[in-house]
Amino acid sequence: YAPPNLNQNITGPFGELRDIYKNGLGDNRRSYSYHKAISYLEKLPYQVTSVDQVKNAPSIGKSLQNHIQEILSTGKLSKLEHFRDDEKVKTVSLFGSVWGIGPSNALKYYEKGHRSLEDLRHDESLTRTQRLGLQYFEDINAKIPRSEANYVENLVQEIASAIQPGVYISVVCGGSYRRGKSLVGDMDMIVTHSDGTSHKGFLRRLVQRLKDIDFLTEDLLIGYHEELNDDAVDTYFGLCKYPGREQRHRIDFKVYSWEQYPFGLIAWTGNDVLNRRLRILANEKGYKLDDTGLYRTILYEKHKRHKVSKLKGARVICKNEKEVFEFVGHPWLEPNERNL
Repeated sequence: YAPPNLNQNITGPFGELRDIYKNGLGDNRRSYSYHKAISYLEKLPYQVTSVDQVKNAPSIGKSLQNHIQEILSTGKLSKLEHFRDDEKVKTVSLFGSVWGIGPSNALKYYEKGHRSLEDLRHDESLTRTQRLGLQYFEDINAKIPRSEANYVENLVQEIASAIQPGVYISVVCGGSYRRGKSLVGDMDMIVTHSDGTSHKGFLRRLVQRLKDIDFLTEDLLIGYHEELNDDAVDTYFGLCKYPGREQRHRIDFKVYSWEQYPFGLIAWTGNDVLNRRLRILANEKGYKLDDTGLYRTILYEKHKRHKVSKLKGARVICKNEKEVFEFVGHPWLEPNERNL
């Protein structure tokens, strides 16, 4: 699995800043910069003791190098200390980390006078899913041991296979689990059927079976399309519990057609850095890549506003993940090599 992180003294503060920018300030660009730096530093087989060791790293620019120099020299990071002392940033970041709230709503709740999760619990404007995110805040934010995620993957595979005997059903737990991490944040289940048709309407039945055995406990988001659209991806986000415990974990399901499956696997395995690279490479070739396929980009102009827009053209047929990598021109990476 993933090697030990020898640079926790740097990646720890960077992780806090990444979350502050994402959840509290809604600045995805800066959050992404810290994310890339963390991914690079975590994989180093040595401990960084001088900023010169990372000066040529493509994901660590001058500003982040200055941060590293400060951490190595003082053991602290003044920018992070400032945010920790800023009540607004600290509170909005906390609220934004509650499932279903996000940065803009977090700021709204702060401006209403809320200063703690307990304050939020008394706000009658919270949606049902936000209340669930708040109720199980500690559970959702707790890491899941790899062994438990493996158990869940096998359980879902067993239940799914029993629903339609004789049809090959693939269930893969994606995300950081598939990338080989020892601890995961949530579980992303990517499902398909080899016959090309049985995936339609399947997720509703799978979810009900998993509720019947008291595995799925609360719904967060449901998107069943049945047979209305052949390209639609049935989706379920919810909470589950490990047998014998009441602690909740986040779990997502995506059911793809056989043709969409390689693209869904790539998207839900990640990481974000790799997915962005692949999309850029596809775009440079005149294609659009997403979790449902690789499509030829068609440009058209809206004459009234002279605005050029993009439409999806025909899908490129790729039988597996390797063919997607090859088409866009990126060297093949095994799932455990995708922690970029």
